[in-house]
Amino acid sequence: MTGSSADIEALLVDVNDLSNPTPGMLPAIFRDIIGRLDAAGLGYAVVGRIALALHEQARSVREIEIVVALDADEHERIAVLTRATQERFAAHLDPRQCEHPIVLTLRPSTCTVEAQLLSKAIARQWFGVEARLASAEHLLWLWCHTEGPDHAMNANALIVGGTVDLYCVRGLLRTTDDVEEGGQRRLRLAIGDAVLSATSSFNRFMTERRTRLDPNRVPIWQLQRAKAADSGER
Repeated sequence: MTGSSADIEALLVDVNDLSNPTPGMLPAIFRDIIGRLDAAGLGYAVVGRIALALHEQARSVREIEIVVALDADEHERIAVLTRATQERFAAHLDPRQCEHPIVLTLRPSTCTVEAQLLSKAIARQWFGVEARLASAEHLLWLWCHTEGPDHAMNANALIVGGTVDLYCVRGLLRTTDDVEEGGQRRLRLAIGDAVLSATSSFNRFMTERRTRLDPNRVPIWQLQRAKAADSGER
């Protein structure tokens, strides 16, 4: 796990409007909400692409997603924290004031399994503050357990990175799956896509490598064999 928040910050730019300050405000918003969670003494784990950057190559981020160690009936405590940050950074979070706002999402853990996964969050300096980032297993379980526009893509990237315990995630999905076993099916599809992606990348690398090689170059092992044969004839 060698990723850092600096990798994300390098991507916080609106390519269609370089003067737009909103993407660059994500670290400040992140620090604000993390500070409020710490002040309230709440356990949590940052999920989504912000956490993915700890385990795999950073990608463009426009959302701060956090799972809080609270029960489903404690939405009001989460809402109070969220509103405080939204009011402070309204110019960058309110869609009425910003065309492409940053999305701030806080929610309680959905089940016992996710509550247990919160305890495995990884403490790291992230955007200048100590934060708790979801483990690779938590992220992959989440992206297979639920459906979302980027879930398959993110799961694929995480598996290709090779930092996730697939057997652990499969066991978690068996515990939380419905009768249709949708989570396990999505995991199998993600693994298949990751294998195809890795194979394609390797084949592309070998093709480029063969193209760069001198067609007249003779490998060392062939030269050594020819030299040995020549010595034997003498």
